[in-house]
Amino acid sequence: MMKNEGLIISSKWKRVLIGISLAAVLIVSGCGAGDNGNAGNNNTGPHSATPPATSEAPPARTDGGKEDRELLSQLEAVVKDASDASAITAFIDGHIADANPVTADAMLRQLHEYYDTNLEAAQEPFFATGIQKALLEEKWPITKESAAAIKDEAARKLAQDAYKGGYKLEIVEASIYPIVDYGFQKSYGKQLSEPMNAYIELKAAESDKATVKDGGLAVTWDELADRTLLAEQYLAKYKDSPEREEVKILYLERYLTIYLNGQINSPIYDSETLKLQEEVKTSYMTTVADAADSATGRLTAKFLTLLAETDERVVEEKDGELTDLPSVKEFRDGLTAEAEKLLISL
Repeated sequence: MMKNEGLIISSKWKRVLIGISLAAVLIVSGCGAGDNGNAGNNNTGPHSATPPATSEAPPARTDGGKEDRELLSQLEAVVKDASDASAITAFIDGHIADANPVTADAMLRQLHEYYDTNLEAAQEPFFATGIQKALLEEKWPITKESAAAIKDEAARKLAQDAYKGGYKLEIVEASIYPIVDYGFQKSYGKQLSEPMNAYIELKAAESDKATVKDGGLAVTWDELADRTLLAEQYLAKYKDSPEREEVKILYLERYLTIYLNGQINSPIYDSETLKLQEEVKTSYMTTVADAADSATGRLTAKFLTLLAETDERVVEEKDGELTDLPSVKEFRDGLTAEAEKLLISL
């Protein structure tokens, strides 16, 4: 069974994004995509969250690099014939230096589309007879470097090919399989536009350390607050980005929802008192203090005000089961719609 806990935008939407980006290249072929640089310099998130600096903007191309249409056409042919992602990453590695930011972004979008369409196919061989047993016998983590020492030949080849294709190995519920390694794509930073660099930073944080793992929160509440604010900042800053809709889903359906609702194995309330956990309360108060004007800060403040009226109780026991207090349920039921309204005003 495939065990991909990451939130992935639909392949249909990705194909729309690819079409938009390719059309943009044809219109502005040879032109820059705006200033490159640190996409997170205007960070206003809580807990002093600052996204890793992106590479400096590349100088204007003066060497008469390859025609952008030709470059993308060649990549399309590689993608069409690719049996795995390694052929695509090899082409990008060898040619992205010839691309301006608009074209480089389009190249990455073709890679992302391939990942979304073929992720299950890339994972499936890892569940063939004997592979999981061989991988689980190896010392964890299995890195790009240590993969060469895997004793089982078939498992070794799968792992090495996965790393060549821009994946990394993850372990969830005692199963090892590849996921997309967005951190690997940071190496393209000098060629990419500022919005694309910011997008990759967001995705890399998730692939480097998943927010949720094995049904529970795998980061601290403060780390989750930072990711929530950074996603919101992306939405506010890059309103025309083709990746904006995906980041919006990441913000609404993953980060904000988990931050204010918790997870089954990581509830926001204490199991004995049914009141808000002290660690969660502290994070909420910091978010409100440091990001009061953000959508996240406003919604967190509203939730704290609501809980002040329930003596900080989140749930109650009814007929032997825990259920949300009526006011908490009303807040949660309307959370996404209210957040979307606030995002419009950003």
